[in-house]
Amino acid sequence: MIRSQRHPLAAIFLRPLFAEPGKTVRLSEVMAGLILIFALLLLTCLVFPAEGIRLSSRFTLTFPSLQDILGISERSAETSFSIDCSEEGFSNFAGDPDRFEKSALPMKCTPEQIRALPVQPIEYPKGRKDVLDNIMLELTALRSGNRGLVRILHYGDSQLEADRMTMYLRGQLQKEFGGGGVGYVALNPQIPINPTVKISMSDDWSYSVPAVNYKQQAPLRVGHMLSSASFSPKRQKVSWIKVERRPIRSYPSLRFSRVKLLLANSRAPIFLEAKTLTETIFTSVIQPNAAVQELSLVVPNNQESVTLYFRGNGNPEIYGLALDHSAGVAVDNIPLRSSSGIDFVKADMQLLEKSYKLIDAKFVIMQFGANVVPQSKKSYSYYEEQLYRQLALIKQLIPKVSILVVGVSDMARRSNGVLASYPNIAKIRNAQRQAAFRAGCAFWDTYEAMGGKNSIISWAYANPMLATKDFCHFSNAGAALVTELLYRSFSRDLKRYMAAAGKVEKGTGKGTEKGTGKDAEKDVTSLAENSTSQ
Repeated sequence: MIRSQRHPLAAIFLRPLFAEPGKTVRLSEVMAGLILIFALLLLTCLVFPAEGIRLSSRFTLTFPSLQDILGISERSAETSFSIDCSEEGFSNFAGDPDRFEKSALPMKCTPEQIRALPVQPIEYPKGRKDVLDNIMLELTALRSGNRGLVRILHYGDSQLEADRMTMYLRGQLQKEFGGGGVGYVALNPQIPINPTVKISMSDDWSYSVPAVNYKQQAPLRVGHMLSSASFSPKRQKVSWIKVERRPIRSYPSLRFSRVKLLLANSRAPIFLEAKTLTETIFTSVIQPNAAVQELSLVVPNNQESVTLYFRGNGNPEIYGLALDHSAGVAVDNIPLRSSSGIDFVKADMQLLEKSYKLIDAKFVIMQFGANVVPQSKKSYSYYEEQLYRQLALIKQLIPKVSILVVGVSDMARRSNGVLASYPNIAKIRNAQRQAAFRAGCAFWDTYEAMGGKNSIISWAYANPMLATKDFCHFSNAGAALVTELLYRSFSRDLKRYMAAAGKVEKGTGKGTEKGTGKDAEKDVTSLAENSTSQ
């Protein structure tokens, strides 16, 4: 029974809902209840945070604005959710494009229209046009006949998963400068899909916590892949790893001549045996040694797969496995899902430094930012400082390395019924640029190269589709296209460097840009056809 004497507002509000059967509810009471409901909604509109309430790492709850409640927006009754790129992965977010903010590109654009945009140049710190000279010199030496191996590390977030972007970059570099294989690959990828190499492992392996999720104070024992795999020793137990190449028609042969292991073994000897389908190619005993070491196994020509067998009472930690050639370019694909590129400082510094020294990395590409976007802030100076610390650390551990920071790409969400870019993209991009320049690194602006504000919407509705409908991730074809735009800018600067060094013969065409025009279009189409679908 409602006691209106003690709670008159509650009585007015609740009586129409809980009135006893047969009793009449006065019109004035109904109207009073509706007015109270409307007042509560208006109050909620006023006090609800404009940026919404973060319910989880995947979703942010927002409430209709006052304009929506008053009927100004035709989508006033909708509660919108913005998707966190770090968790949603490759799944689609349904969204019809009936209300969107236009970009510099047509709604249903084509790759040709994107290629026609002005070339986005690589940017350099003031007075430091030389920050990429070391990698330029290494590639020039390969062009001149040097038989060395130039290793490039491509770090990034989930945009790099399944080798989608790195595959195009690796293919173009190996076409120009030689090499083969896929470089180092992680043994515990969070998305176990890779169109270039297949890795199978026995079920007794355990894996390190992903660096992005590591919360302990003790340094994380990982190498340059920021991950590791190990197994507990069991007598008479054989653990194994099998690697198989997957050919891609539009790229140089992915055949490899060497298998490399980056590992440490601190407890007892381990017997290692490597076999192809037809023969045993390597046997060795790995003696106890807490320090990380790199083992290189020569693989006979035309082998499609190699299986590594481990037996003994040791406790090896494996920090990466590589499929390489002895010379040319090797490019390691290192996707770190959910990362913003700020996890390097969590690693054991001695182990990480030794890992970098053993693999002899010459060039590091850092491609992050998507996971910062859903965190709406007035200032991103904190992120600039965090990213700067990572870049400074890598340069400290690899003094002669060249580093290119690839800026955040465009991302969109539906706000107040309108599909538009996140309003903080430019701020995050600026923080990345400033961190790069402070650390003496180069910077490439993905956001502007794509077409700027709202370009991801045009990419998502392009023909062929260049981005998924989460308005965050690129499709296979889109990943290849944005990497093509990056490579076009890099090739232009490399050509200038080689010309200044007197390495380009007049009229030979050496040093010209690759990956543009009709040939690049074929590569993008072939990549979309051959890569594993999302």
